[in-house]
Amino acid sequence: MKDLKERTIRGGYARGSALAANFLLRVGALMVLARLLEPKDFGLIGMVTAFTGVLSLFRDFGLSTAAIQRATVTEEQTSTLFWINMLAGAILTIITVSLAPIVSTFYREPRLFWITSVVSVSFLLNAAGVQHSAVLQRQMRFTALAIVDIVSLIVSTVIAIGAAKAGYRYWALVAMTVSL
Repeated sequence: MKDLKERTIRGGYARGSALAANFLLRVGALMVLARLLEPKDFGLIGMVTAFTGVLSLFRDFGLSTAAIQRATVTEEQTSTLFWINMLAGAILTIITVSLAPIVSTFYREPRLFWITSVVSVSFLLNAAGVQHSAVLQRQMRFTALAIVDIVSLIVSTVIAIGAAKAGYRYWALVAMTVSL
C-alpha cells in the first residue's frame, strides 16, 4: 500500500509538472510563431481544426480507457487493441481525406484541401501511440508519460519554428500539428 501511495504522489507531481511545462511551452511557441507568421496562417489551421476536432472525439473509441481499467490485460489483447486503434486511425484518416474537398469548398479556400489531407495523417500517427500510452498509464509510469509529452511538444515546436523561419508559412503549423 505504501508503494501505491508513493507512486500516486510521484505520478501526480509528474503530471502536474508536465501540464505546467506543456502550458508554458505552448504559450512560448505561440508567441514566437505569432511573430513569424501572419494571422491568416493561423486562420487556415483554425478552419481545419474546427473540422478535425470533431473527428478526434472518435480517435480511440474508448479502448485505451478500457485497457487501463481492466483487471488483467494479456499481451494478445494489447496487440489486438493496438491493431484496432490503427484501423480506427486509418478510417479517420480516410474519412478526413475524403471530406477535404468539402472543407475546401465550404470555406471557399482551395489551400484547405491539402492542409486537411496532410493533417489527417495525425489520426494514423496518434493511433500508433494510444496503446503504448495506455500500457504506461496502467503501469503507473506517469513520469515516462510526462517526458514523452514534453519531448514531443518540444520537437514539434522546433519543427514549426524552423519551418516558419524557412518561410513555409501555414505549413509550419501543419507540421507542428502532425508531428505532435
